[in-house]
Amino acid sequence: MDTKELAEARRTTRELVDAWLREGRFAPSCDAWLRGYDLDFTRAMAARGLIGISWPAEYGGGGGSALTRLVVTEELLRAGAPVAAHWIADRQIGPSIVRHGSDAAKATFLPAIASGAVTFCLGMSEPDSGSDLASVRTTATRAEGGWLVTGRKIWTSHAHRSTHAYVLARTGKGERKHDGLTEFIVDMAASGVEVRPIHDLAGEHHFNEVTFDAVFVPDEHVLGAVGEGWRQVTEQLALERGGVERVLSTYPLLAAVIETVAGGTVGDGAVGDGAVGDGAVSDGAAERIGEVLARLATLRAMAFDVAGAMDAGRAPVHEAAMLKDLGTTLERDIDELARNLLDTEVDPGAPGAEGLLAQGILAAPGFTIRGGTTEVLRTVISRGAIAAGGGRSAGGSDLGAVVDEVLDGHGGEPGDDLPAIWRTVRELGWPAVGVDEARGGEGGDLYDVVTIVEGLGRHRVSVPVAETILARRALAVAGRDAAGEVATVALPPRGHGVRLTADGRLHGTVPKVPWGRHAAQLVVPATLDSGEQELVEVLAGAAGLSWTAGANLAGEPRDALHLDGTPGTPLGGPGDVLAEAALLRAAALTGALETALGQTVSHVTVREQFGRPLVKFQAVAALVAAMASEAESARVAVRRATGALAEGRPDAWTRVAAARVITGRAATEGARIAHQLHAAMGITREHPLHLATRRLWAWRDEFGTARQWSERLGRTFAERGPDRLWRWITEDES
Repeated sequence: MDTKELAEARRTTRELVDAWLREGRFAPSCDAWLRGYDLDFTRAMAARGLIGISWPAEYGGGGGSALTRLVVTEELLRAGAPVAAHWIADRQIGPSIVRHGSDAAKATFLPAIASGAVTFCLGMSEPDSGSDLASVRTTATRAEGGWLVTGRKIWTSHAHRSTHAYVLARTGKGERKHDGLTEFIVDMAASGVEVRPIHDLAGEHHFNEVTFDAVFVPDEHVLGAVGEGWRQVTEQLALERGGVERVLSTYPLLAAVIETVAGGTVGDGAVGDGAVGDGAVSDGAAERIGEVLARLATLRAMAFDVAGAMDAGRAPVHEAAMLKDLGTTLERDIDELARNLLDTEVDPGAPGAEGLLAQGILAAPGFTIRGGTTEVLRTVISRGAIAAGGGRSAGGSDLGAVVDEVLDGHGGEPGDDLPAIWRTVRELGWPAVGVDEARGGEGGDLYDVVTIVEGLGRHRVSVPVAETILARRALAVAGRDAAGEVATVALPPRGHGVRLTADGRLHGTVPKVPWGRHAAQLVVPATLDSGEQELVEVLAGAAGLSWTAGANLAGEPRDALHLDGTPGTPLGGPGDVLAEAALLRAAALTGALETALGQTVSHVTVREQFGRPLVKFQAVAALVAAMASEAESARVAVRRATGALAEGRPDAWTRVAAARVITGRAATEGARIAHQLHAAMGITREHPLHLATRRLWAWRDEFGTARQWSERLGRTFAERGPDRLWRWITEDES
């Protein structure tokens, strides 16, 4: 990844957009990549080398990467710029010509697209076919020097403006309906082409029905091999579905709402759960904003992964389908967030956020239809999940493989006593991984710690590895050594706290301390008389220290710590201990969710109802897909948060907050789906599913609930405003 190239592309795009905005040449709009058509803007982009930026230079492209194009497109979407004229050609037709076009087609079309002289529409969908793209009735028959295309296409955006069309037509028959399909480039000015306008919900004309009546297409305008159209169109759909426009169509609305909330111009006081007019943000509004921002940042990271896969030569079909499924749902939810926060009747003619809300509402029904309906996408995703067996064991790392080998077969029901596997992992030094060797640790970094904790979650093994690592890392920073086999952190939840008085004594109660009674050493955040916080080391058996035994929903020890004038050793400021604790719970959730997904995939594949496997029922496949998508988003969010903390980035806690929101959401939805699909057997202790789902339910609220983290995240960016929010969303390449 060339970070300089990405930065330069972002700067160039931003300068163009800012100049046009200053001159009043366009107003930001929602869904601009489909509705905002301006050839002058397209040509201005072309003049700066921003169209075809990822294509080979010999064909007029920029010779850059898919990641470079991602940076360009997200800056355009951020501004709601009028990019529809070139969007389809730049996104998928150009790359298809690069990959499958004849030399003549490459020489003719790629430079013309890159210069803004040629524009494309998509001729895929047909009347009466719905989402069944393979049921193509448009035919192409042989003619001298080429083909004659006859048939109808519908929902063809900007066909009335485009110079050319991509058309999928049937050139033969095979055993399957997917056989015998071929891709063509059709000149929209050719004899026999007729375009009928269709107006959408907003009254706008971008849809069309196109009729082809024996339209001649020369041989050199065939894309790829005759009859191989289905394989090629499947690759192309990854480009169509995997773009960041599936996440950012309503971003101008979100930015306008954040700016409105930050400026305190929502209402004249508290309105329900909306924002407060004096610039403060209510808890309900902050929570809703934070949840949306966590999803948005994670989906952008997923889009980054999809682009990276394309640069590596893969067609990330399943990842692109997940991105579109989750992204278009988010776009719709942004409409609802704005509607609730603005709390007013929608006026389509109003300026600012209210007018953008009207645009978003009218565009929203199309979000989950175009590029493949939700049902079609979930079929694609479920097939991928079934093929993979549901999970990504060990994440492909050497350490992950070792963790799987050590823990395999040791999962089970937690108890009051430490299980036998604790001795093994202690001898392997896992409780000291991530701790400086100079302080008696095993070395390694936070990535290693996360890999181990994910493995513990995946194998449903309950031992105090994460807690001991957390405590020892905090002690090591303060120059203190370990004092026993088990250590833990006692982080007070909201509404509880510990005071450190001037005489060095601790007073207070901390409920639900993990493995508290087993710990020889504790790290406790305490509040000084000045209001500042400090970490304090407390040893087991200290005066005034007592425990009340307890357990979480999984049956793991969670004990109440009572401190009544207990002496302790100050360690310094709280540092990253809460963020690290929250991250490790998110990692454990990701591991347990992978196992629940794997168990669910296995069950629906083997279990039969009405003479066929459960997964053959569309409703079941859709639930498997939803669970797989949630698991993937959780994995991405944890990876992103780990990187931020490990690299010491400013505000790394915001990445952890996003990961906790995403993993909490994924745990809730994943457990629900797993039990729904396992049916009665899943709600017994005779089936091992509960060993994963009870942990999911317990861990999702430890070290801060998802609601608390989303509220903190939402309040932070509501106060900082949209510019700093955008930098946060897009900082992956730095």
